Amino acid sequence: MKRRKLLFSSAAALGLVAVGSGAWVYEDRQVFIPQLLQRLVGNFQMDPEDQRKFVDAMANHYGLEKLTALMGLYKIRQETGVGTPYTDLRVDNFERRLLTDFMVSTDYLRQQNKTNPMVSFLGYRLPCSNPYARFDGLA
Repeated sequence: MKRRKLLFSSAAALGLVAVGSGAWVYEDRQVFIPQLLQRLVGNFQMDPEDQRKFVDAMANHYGLEKLTALMGLYKIRQETGVGTPYTDLRVDNFERRLLTDFMVSTDYLRQQNKTNPMVSFLGYRLPCSNPYARFDGLA
């Protein structure tokens, strides 16, 4: 009986650790992504509706499960410093894609010389993602 009790209590403890670590890693994407952008880009303001649209469009493009996994890997690396060459590459690529998507999906580059600019969401992955393209005079 003692062996069964030990196995049961071990399984229960492992289950609690798994649930606890999952809760620690999980964070709402509507909170995590804007905070990460503030850290990567600097101070800017964005209408909450535009912010929600951007995060939802990004989640739809990459897939909710993939985005959640990348956010978890990012948080683990930031909080603990633990990572492997494989996960570090994934986290670095996540940062780059997030920053690129933000730059081409908003009007941030047009307002980057302002202090604390009010940024608007233009649309996710526009056909021409060059922020310096000019289409004046084209028929």
